[in-house]
Amino acid sequence: MPEITISRLEFKNACTAFLDQVALEHAAGHQGKLAGRYTLIADGGTRIGIMFEKSEKTQAHCWVEARFADSIGDIGIEHKRYMASDLYKKNPKTGKISYGRHAALKSMRDLCNADLVRFTPVDAAELERLVNRLKAYEPITVGL
Repeated sequence: MPEITISRLEFKNACTAFLDQVALEHAAGHQGKLAGRYTLIADGGTRIGIMFEKSEKTQAHCWVEARFADSIGDIGIEHKRYMASDLYKKNPKTGKISYGRHAALKSMRDLCNADLVRFTPVDAAELERLVNRLKAYEPITVGL
């Protein structure tokens, strides 16, 4: 059977449609054609912010707070950690201080200044696996 190839835009539209089904629009709202801002409600009730880069110019990046990403372990999806301590650094080329992350994160109070992990799923199955693992998040509680 021949392999079916879809464009980056078609893939991102499918990802956005999936996220629209499983998550709520974040209080900060979406950012037009550039970013989808979502709140995923985990099975235990925890609210997890997700920012998805929708632009055709970038890969399908999903930004998630590191504490949630760390809880799901390695699930075989390309990812990179972005520490809050690296925010607002001086650009060596321009000398100007810059935020250092995708600008759509700045209006998401839960993500803007947190340690984050940026996942880069390459197909719908990877995005679904990521969301399903996040949805299963349970906070650790310590008894007294």
